Amino acid sequence: MISKIKKAFRTVSIDLLVYSMTADEIIPLPELPYKVLSEEDSKGRRKYFITDNGQIIHSSFLFRKLNVLKLINEKGPAIGDCVTIPEYKGKSIYPFVIRQIAAEILLSKQSRKVFILVHPENASSIRGIEKAGFRLLAKITAKRFFLFYYDVKIKKQA
Repeated sequence: MISKIKKAFRTVSIDLLVYSMTADEIIPLPELPYKVLSEEDSKGRRKYFITDNGQIIHSSFLFRKLNVLKLINEKGPAIGDCVTIPEYKGKSIYPFVIRQIAAEILLSKQSRKVFILVHPENASSIRGIEKAGFRLLAKITAKRFFLFYYDVKIKKQA
């Protein structure tokens, strides 16, 4: 319990690229031989995942809101905590799943935008995000203490 309190009150450096997609920006991707399944997890997030031979090979989560989006005057659901196991990387699974999540949210009109955040040095994730049709919205650097952001620098894309 004390470690959770300490973690909540430490200063965290933020360095993120924010990508977004609207319903008009949904692009078709090649079909893959996998079905994307979903379920609510114990924290109230929606987990999307693909299994192959009984093993989860990819998982992504949909967060209903992230406070960091307020820094760029945006709000909406965000995809995050995406993981593809190493043996399945490079097979277009990541862009397939995140595009499907975004399309589900946007086409059902649950939100007008879906976001995905990534560290600027995560080149493979950035390639997958862009392949899925997301467009770069902004770069955010800041420090966060508890719920408060400071030293905020935002570079919005045109």
